[in-house]
Amino acid sequence: MTGYEELVQHMEQEYAAQTGMLPDEASDTGVRFRVLAGEIYNLLTGVEWLKQSLVPQTATGKQLDYLAQEHGLERRPETHAQGVVRFTSKGSNLFPITLPTGTRCCTNGQPAVYVELLEGTEVPIAAGAVVDAKAQAVESGPGGNLPAGAVVKLAESNDGIRAVTNFAAFTGGRSAETDEKLRVRLMERGRMQSNGGNVAFYRELALQQTGVTSVSVQPITPGKGEVTLWLAAEGAPASDEAVQAVQEKLEQMRELNVSVHVFPAKTIPVKISVTVQPREGQDKSAVQSAVQKAIADSFLTLEVGQAVTQAGLCSAVYHTGMVSEVTIPQNLTFPAAAADTLPVLDGQAVVMQ
Repeated sequence: MTGYEELVQHMEQEYAAQTGMLPDEASDTGVRFRVLAGEIYNLLTGVEWLKQSLVPQTATGKQLDYLAQEHGLERRPETHAQGVVRFTSKGSNLFPITLPTGTRCCTNGQPAVYVELLEGTEVPIAAGAVVDAKAQAVESGPGGNLPAGAVVKLAESNDGIRAVTNFAAFTGGRSAETDEKLRVRLMERGRMQSNGGNVAFYRELALQQTGVTSVSVQPITPGKGEVTLWLAAEGAPASDEAVQAVQEKLEQMRELNVSVHVFPAKTIPVKISVTVQPREGQDKSAVQSAVQKAIADSFLTLEVGQAVTQAGLCSAVYHTGMVSEVTIPQNLTFPAAAADTLPVLDGQAVVMQ
């Protein structure tokens, strides 16, 4: 795009060519040229913004949202990780212990990660008796995704409770979708046009369901007339509710004489360890936290049927901007991609410096 100074220079040169005189910067003509150049520059800036807003390759923010909506897509909002907390009774109380909705539990370490109950519950009197309650991370985002056993105590201790734990991982926490990630989905939607019966047709219908972020479709098998879908959320299989909702939707929309089978994706845990060389002046503790978060976030971007790759891990770590070198152990192996499987991070990545 032509800059302001270029516009002024062009007008002065054209004026000199027509009159034989170069206008002084402080003259009436020179001032007029500069005012006009400023207005033209503002107009060109607006035109450039409009051009960029019309196509997904360059649109950003709200304009990208509008383009996505034209294709039936919405920017994925930030979400809270959810899971189940188990409480074990000490057996020292005369009455059941009531834990109301909003009761908070937390992990060890600094800073602790807090989760809160989504439903009230009562812990039985008998020693060793257990009760489970649904909970979600207090803070939204991937920081609330916790491995099994990470939740270890009540935020406010209770003498009647012997143990607190999460026997399964907290999953589903994610940050709001970035422009770049939404742009990738929008471009993919443009490449995969639905024709009412192909893979894209089933994929689009499944992705419209809340709680489904990736889909693997096994297309119709000749002679069998069956279509199979495996569904996943970010970093976890899709919930039973989401699977059932997609099954019901596809039963209404499927082709004639076609059977549709919908399943939650299988998961395969992957242990990750890396050795990094921090950049000069970087705090080692901060580097470790940033690298672990980058690796965890990279797993959240994986879809059903994709594989973990060494290149992807290294790219995620380098993008922290805090390390100068990354080494993956030679004995670290990655599972092969499978159409029905979603790789998930097994615990936290081990980072050596």
